[in-house]
Amino acid sequence: MMDQLGRFTQLTSVFQTVIRAQRQAGTSLEHVAPAAASVLALRRIRAILPSVIRLAAPAKLNLYLECLAHRADGYHELETIFQTIELHDTVAVSLEPGHGIALTCTDSRLPTGADNLAWRAADAVARLRPLALRVHILLDKRIPTGAGLGGGSSDAAAVLRALQRLLPDPLSAAELAEVALHLGSDVPFFLFGGTAHALGRGEQLTALPDLPRLAVTIIKPPRECSTPAVYRALTDAERGPRTPFGAEFWRTTLIHDPTPPLQNRLASAATRVEPQVGQVLAWLRETGVSHQVSGSGSACFAFGHVEVPAQWRSWHTWTRAAARLDALDLPAA
Repeated sequence: MMDQLGRFTQLTSVFQTVIRAQRQAGTSLEHVAPAAASVLALRRIRAILPSVIRLAAPAKLNLYLECLAHRADGYHELETIFQTIELHDTVAVSLEPGHGIALTCTDSRLPTGADNLAWRAADAVARLRPLALRVHILLDKRIPTGAGLGGGSSDAAAVLRALQRLLPDPLSAAELAEVALHLGSDVPFFLFGGTAHALGRGEQLTALPDLPRLAVTIIKPPRECSTPAVYRALTDAERGPRTPFGAEFWRTTLIHDPTPPLQNRLASAATRVEPQVGQVLAWLRETGVSHQVSGSGSACFAFGHVEVPAQWRSWHTWTRAAARLDALDLPAA
């Protein structure tokens, strides 16, 4: 994949070549109909840029999640440790002449219009970069919904990452960060992946050293958890206030113990919203493995590969390093 400077240099050369050819023919791009000019430019851009980008959109775990305070705007100040895992959706993005966004999803229960976060990600970019291009998105879903694993946010971030590579004029770092946070609190993390410390709504990110490759079991009961409902179910005591440990504390802690005691302040609220979460946690306590709820639930996770009762869906997976954020292959065991 070419770096941004190389891509810019080649695109400049393409447009210069087009202009020279048009001048030799006695015409110029200014005299070509706008739609035809867009098609002409896009055809030459395709000689340089890949026409389709396929990326992994990995799920995440919250190894630690604490509520620090309830803000006046209704959000909560959080401290959390994010970790990407190998369980992932696959997102394919392509561009064609035209306008609009077409999204197809392998899960027929999910919306394919403005109610889908991946669609909104493409729309946000199109508003900042209004080109005569139609965005095609294909979501191959594997991450369960309503599970606290960040599937929708990860899909949106994958669309942003793909468009950064496809567009001749990608967003600046500041624009990309603003779009990601506007889409959702978890989306900024999925632009980088790996292991990260976060404050605020989750957007104040500090990269941490990658954990070693650890086996993980994801367990999801049939019912889903609504994130707003879980936050509403927090008691006043659970909302804080508290003081964060900070990124340096977690950097040191995870270096010495990559599997520290797991904590999630939302776990009790999640069990009050959906008692099936409590049933999974009770079973995990009996097994004796290190475990916790991820995000607002309803999925729980345990370190190690454990055999799970048939009434719950489960996935055996691994932690995923930042360098493997986009990778569609599975690493060797």
